[in-house]
Amino acid sequence: MTEEQLRSNIAKNISELRKASEITQAELAEKLNYSDKSISKWERGDGVPDVVVLQKIADLFGVTLNDIVSDEKPKLPRKKPYLTNRIVIPLLSVGVVFLVASIAFFVLRLLDVWSEMSWILFVYAVPVSLVVMLIFSELWWNLLARLLTFSGLIWSVFISVRLTFPVDDMNFIFIIAAILQVITALWFVIRFRSKMRKKQETEKKKEQ
Repeated sequence: MTEEQLRSNIAKNISELRKASEITQAELAEKLNYSDKSISKWERGDGVPDVVVLQKIADLFGVTLNDIVSDEKPKLPRKKPYLTNRIVIPLLSVGVVFLVASIAFFVLRLLDVWSEMSWILFVYAVPVSLVVMLIFSELWWNLLARLLTFSGLIWSVFISVRLTFPVDDMNFIFIIAAILQVITALWFVIRFRSKMRKKQETEKKKEQ
């Protein structure tokens, strides 16, 4: 096998395995601690990762190193459990939150305690659910997902407070929410730029 054939096989197999696993070049780059430009370069055949990275790619997709370099089409791996779990588990957790809210709602209605405002339990369930989602986003999701989740948490908390105290003078709290939203967005921009800078530095060190 010539070097050109090897380069072509690696490019084709990485691309097919990535697409079969339904992840983007950016997501694969994040898992390998490289930039998405490097992944694009490998998949075009303009460059080849070193053996250590190739083994890491093989382990990530659940195949052998030989599958990565072979001229035969690699056996498509089964979808890894965590790819499904990182969606299903958060949704189940949110479902539990709303189940608890529903039980509390019906108990209050049956006991005729706070029955007129018992509906607000479902409003409270939203920020609680977003707290749960925020935890999972820190474990499995990217910065954009964390930003959206945290933004939703900010606004749901202030909306819950506003609905709990339906007083005209309470509208000023949305100004506070807007300020927190801007601060949050700026904070995540700083984190994103810092993360990209570290990736670039890591990539330069590996290329040296």
